[in-house]
Amino acid sequence: MNYTFSPVPPSKKNSKMIICRGARPMLLSSAKHKTWHEAEMWKLKSIKPKVLVEKCQIYAWFYFPDNRKRDMSNVFESIADILVDAEIIKDDAWQVIESITLFACGIDKENPRVEISII
Repeated sequence: MNYTFSPVPPSKKNSKMIICRGARPMLLSSAKHKTWHEAEMWKLKSIKPKVLVEKCQIYAWFYFPDNRKRDMSNVFESIADILVDAEIIKDDAWQVIESITLFACGIDKENPRVEISII
């Protein structure tokens, strides 16, 4: 299965919001991440395979919009989480994702994206 996330997904770890529910503080993802997650979820659900992937290898090619520093593993974590939420892969644990290969392909100002291949 191949899929392209365009533009590059926002990191789930960065820009967390702290809210209080009762006496307990809670960490929530940023509004930017939530908006991205909901929009991509609909797209992924439309191409969802009939069978949940139980073992796989994932390759990801990153094309960034600029030369700003980014943590590719944080961005990939957003991708792995949405693949689980969209019921494409069973889990993002090592027992399911046997290997992850991330490629930094440079800058593409016209079409920043992450292309993934699930094998």
